[in-house]
Formats: sequence, structure tokens, C-alpha cells
Amino acid sequence: MEFEQFDRLVEPLRARAATFDVDGFKLIEGRTAAPEEIAEAERALGATLPAQYKMFMERYGGGMFGFVDLLPVRAARSGKDSDNIVTVSRAEFPDGSAVALAPVGTGDFWGFPVEHGRCRGEVWFYYHDDDEPTPVAEDFLEFVAQHGIRAGRD
Repeated sequence: MEFEQFDRLVEPLRARAATFDVDGFKLIEGRTAAPEEIAEAERALGATLPAQYKMFMERYGGGMFGFVDLLPVRAARSGKDSDNIVTVSRAEFPDGSAVALAPVGTGDFWGFPVEHGRCRGEVWFYYHDDDEPTPVAEDFLEFVAQHGIRAGRD
């Protein structure tokens, strides 16, 4: 998926997010990252992140994005939101085989598989009690459209 198509899909969510305020919960949290912060995360992970993911983090950011809670590139300054892609990936994938993108809420994660120091562009579902991950989206924007915006669902 290209950003132009994704931006059109996200417009209704953006419009709703502008007026949505329930106890401080945001539909689009927008914890963006600067290119330097993304490069620092890549060094810490020992893996190059996909260009599409990096652009998304610069434009939209981590945190809540509709129906999915994307791990941010950088941790919050303090408080309960101290998890980020580096801390969670190191804890969940200590062998460096994947980079965690978002918790599922069941101990499972969505993430990028890592091969030879580069994240593949596809997003996979990693089960906490199974060694066989499952591909779920061809690229990051498709993943966010399916799980965050829930595009294409009836």
C-alpha cells in the first residue's frame, strides 16, 4: 500500500479523533519520532527498519492508532508508557529474530521478521507459546489499515 491510499483511508479516523475525548483516551496518540531517534532505535535493535514504517513513525507516530496500540520508537519521558520497540523487542525476541510492533493483548505480538540485520516489510503474528509465526500483512501500512483503521471490514 502507498501512503497516498493510506492517507485517504485514515481521513475518517482523523476527523473522528479531532472531536473524540473520553477520559484522556486518544484515537490517534501521535507519538512521532525524528529521523535521529529512528536511527538510534535501529542501532539498538541491530536491524534496519522498513522505510514505510520509518515514514509512518515520522508522520503519524506510535501509541494508539484507532484499534491498534503501536509501540512507539521512543519511550515516554516517564510513567507507565515506558515501553518502546527496542525494550519490548529485546524482551520478547532476545535472539534478534523479530522486531515487535504492537502487543495483541494476549501475550502475543505483531512484528517484523529480521533477516541478516534487516526487517522484512511484511508484518507477522508471533504467538507467545508457539515457535511458528504467521504472516498477516504484506506491508506495514496494510497492517495498520486492517488492524488500526479496520479498513475492508464489514
